[in-house]
Amino acid sequence: MTETGLGELLATGRTSDIHAWGDDKVIKVFKDDVDTAMIAKEIRDSATVHQLGVTPIRYHGAVTMPDGRMGIVVDRLHGDALTTVAERRPYKIASVARRLAREHTAIHATATTDFDDVRDVAQNLLHTCPLSGLTLGERDALRRQIQALPEGNSVLHLDFHPLNTFEHGTGIATIDWQSTASGHPAADVAATCLLFTEAELFPGISAFQRALYQSVRRVMLRSYLAEYTRITGISRAEIAPWMTTARILRLGWLDVESEREPLLTRIRASIATTS
Repeated sequence: MTETGLGELLATGRTSDIHAWGDDKVIKVFKDDVDTAMIAKEIRDSATVHQLGVTPIRYHGAVTMPDGRMGIVVDRLHGDALTTVAERRPYKIASVARRLAREHTAIHATATTDFDDVRDVAQNLLHTCPLSGLTLGERDALRRQIQALPEGNSVLHLDFHPLNTFEHGTGIATIDWQSTASGHPAADVAATCLLFTEAELFPGISAFQRALYQSVRRVMLRSYLAEYTRITGISRAEIAPWMTTARILRLGWLDVESEREPLLTRIRASIATTS
């Protein structure tokens, strides 16, 4: 269907804008340059994760805007992002990080074959434009490295961070399922570690703000990892081999200019250490 009116702009991100849609729903309107196949995947996966009981947020349908952009309608959240909770109460940063870990653990407790294997996703991205600087030999080495990683069947979010997790009702709800896959939980934890350590901070911030945010990231990551490994028994040694896969996913999907060379450098370095 096609709709003309949008409610209040609630949030904006790299790939979409979020608007109110009536009293109890929101619409995620994708930007013009987002691949239609990625949108179709998010539509499909948003419905599936709710059916699996992974998130309480329901999918209500796709909408074509008058300007041709696509949108998806989902339940409106009734709480703050965990990032906001931590910003308002800095003394709760470690506590928020532990809540983040518990939510991640709950997601990984659900097994499924409905999504692509994360190892296959990463291998397919080796042929995309952002990774075109790799030689054929480097791609072959990375493919072997990925294939050697352990299999799994857990639901994986792969963009899991405090801005995508919200207080909702009496619990936590995770949003933005555009990168969903299945596989070993350590793959998803590695992706979160990358977001805390290597992903670009907000553009245009001052040097002081950068240092502050980096400090907060370190505290959150330390508490998140401690809680996740305590609950699951998955060790940091099991997570580390997935970091290269996480970098391939990040670069292949988003290709953030400031991240491109550092990610490629680390991806290449992993070939040397595993050869």
